[in-house]
Amino acid sequence: MRIRSSLTLVAVLAVCQSACYKGTNATADSAAASSTASGKSFDKSAASAEILGNDSAFIRGMVAKNVDSVMCCYDNDAVSIGGGKTAKGLADIRKSYVEAVKANVKDVTFHSDGVNFSDDGTMAWDYGTYSQTADVKGKPTKQSGNFLNVWKRVGGKWKLAAEIGSPAP
Repeated sequence: MRIRSSLTLVAVLAVCQSACYKGTNATADSAAASSTASGKSFDKSAASAEILGNDSAFIRGMVAKNVDSVMCCYDNDAVSIGGGKTAKGLADIRKSYVEAVKANVKDVTFHSDGVNFSDDGTMAWDYGTYSQTADVKGKPTKQSGNFLNVWKRVGGKWKLAAEIGSPAP
């Protein structure tokens, strides 16, 4: 049960980084510029690039088994839901990833359906599908599913506020 939870969490993590290998699709939200609450222009292209860069860093961290690299993507109060107990806050999420990297994630592929933004440019979300190979009881096992990441702007950077992954049956 714990291995399955760890693998689902690995899948969630992999999808967090999903956009690093494929471009995002244009959406109605991404087509028009919006402005922030302060009246400044909001550059959705730059924000999307930063979020997708965070996704890429996350995947590299998981494949390299570098939990510190993975953790830099998270807000202090983040919530991670994936296959087992909900991880709340950096300490719980770190514990989950320490276990998750033991599954030797590789062959990660994904498709992001784009990055979408709140009207004021302070929140974002991306979602899509993923597949990966991870060790289950010492045997490489192919997995796939869906993900949803929620991002918020913290101190001038995009951080994961919440994530959820749903493995295919």
